[in-house]
Amino acid sequence: MSEVYFLKIKKQSPKILAEAGKKISKVFSNFFDSGDKVAIKLHFGERGSQTYLSPILVRAIYQKLQKKVEKAALVDCNVLYKGERSFASSHKKLARDHGFGFAPILILDGEKGDEEIKIKINKKHFKEIKVGKGIKDFNAILNISHITGHGITGFGGALKNVGMGLGSKGGKLEMHQAFRLEINPDLCQGCGTCQSECPVKAISIKNDKAQIDYQKCIGCGKCISVCPFEAVEIPWGASSAKDLQERIVEYAFGILKQRKTFFLNVLLNITPQCDCVREKQKPMVKDIGILGSQDIVAIDKASLDLVGKNYFEKPGVDPSFQIDYAQKLNLGEKDYKLIEIK
Repeated sequence: MSEVYFLKIKKQSPKILAEAGKKISKVFSNFFDSGDKVAIKLHFGERGSQTYLSPILVRAIYQKLQKKVEKAALVDCNVLYKGERSFASSHKKLARDHGFGFAPILILDGEKGDEEIKIKINKKHFKEIKVGKGIKDFNAILNISHITGHGITGFGGALKNVGMGLGSKGGKLEMHQAFRLEINPDLCQGCGTCQSECPVKAISIKNDKAQIDYQKCIGCGKCISVCPFEAVEIPWGASSAKDLQERIVEYAFGILKQRKTFFLNVLLNITPQCDCVREKQKPMVKDIGILGSQDIVAIDKASLDLVGKNYFEKPGVDPSFQIDYAQKLNLGEKDYKLIEIK
């Protein structure tokens, strides 16, 4: 049975969040060593979101950690869709605008999301996975997840923050099974930007419109980001909720193996959609607190239990399936003991 530490927070204020960061840091105070290089994985929030992770909380955690280890940095990878988090430079600027400029910020898959390494896993969906290349510079991960709902999987916790979050753009395409990208002819201006950026010359311009040669396309996703007219569209519905959950878990499996890892799940401002949504969202339940554990399966199971599984259920979507599959892959165990921090 895994231990999951629980710090209750019933209301938020800068002082309460700063103190909470210090208190929750005690649960991993003896976990990381002086020689560790720790990637602090989190989501900086999209422009327009107001309920992303509190930088006050994260700063308190970072300050405690960086005093002990050799290196610590806030990290993420670029997103698949078009936006400020599509490029490392604008991604980092957004992070600083949201209050995270107190620490080094690294976007692990590079400026355009195409800097990746491959990790062999030999699982059901993937023989190997594609993750941000910069992760190779870290031997440890402190994963800080903001618990939210999710449009496809129903629930977003530590498994999603690691698996989907650290996949490169090509990896994210693989997880979504969105290999057959589409060019919207009403938006495409035939400018040739995607053609010049395509690493395998799979795009041509015909009759002033871009066309993709699917025999050559490797699914790197670079064309999505570089198109100035947002004409490259992603077939989001190509993957079922069950399959997407399995693929995310397999990515988490590959990323976490042979790395020292600790997990914090923040159950504050729990919204129906994730922090990628570019608008204000209303929390669907009252604030609960923060969880900490060495077990990614146990902490996500505890999070689901504390909020209530029914808040994350959608027609045809079982949000706990990802947790069951993670246990099947021996990433952790669902049985846990909740230990309250006073």
